[in-house]
Amino acid sequence: MKERNIFAFFHTMDKAEAAANELKKRGFATVQVDRFSPLPGGGKDTDLDAEIHGILRRQANSLTTSTLGLPPVNNDLRVLATAHPDASGMADGSPFYHSEDICVTVITNEERYDEAYEILERYGAHF
Repeated sequence: MKERNIFAFFHTMDKAEAAANELKKRGFATVQVDRFSPLPGGGKDTDLDAEIHGILRRQANSLTTSTLGLPPVNNDLRVLATAHPDASGMADGSPFYHSEDICVTVITNEERYDEAYEILERYGAHF
C-alpha cells in the first residue's frame, strides 16, 4: 500500500483541531496537530506570560525584548526573532494578522488522499 502525506496549515487552533477531529471520525488513523514557531515558546502552548511579565517595568536591552517581549535567549534565537516582521513593526502588506503556524499532518493511502485533502480544504486549510 502506497502512503501519502498532507501538510495543511491553519491560522487558528480551533479550525485545525476541528479538521483533525473530522478526519479521525472518517477513519484516518494518522492525524496530528502541531504548532510551530521560529521564536522561543513555540509549540502547542505558547503562553509566555510567566516569562515576560513585567516587560514594561524592566529595561529593554534589545529589539526583541521591547517589541516581542521575549525573555533573554541565546544569540542564535535572538537573531531569528529580530528578523521577524513583528519585531521591527515592518509589514509585508499581507492581510494576515499572524502566520499560519498550526500544521495538521495526515498520512493516508493513495485511494483516500483526495478525501482527506477536501476535508482539510473545507476547514480552511492552506497547502
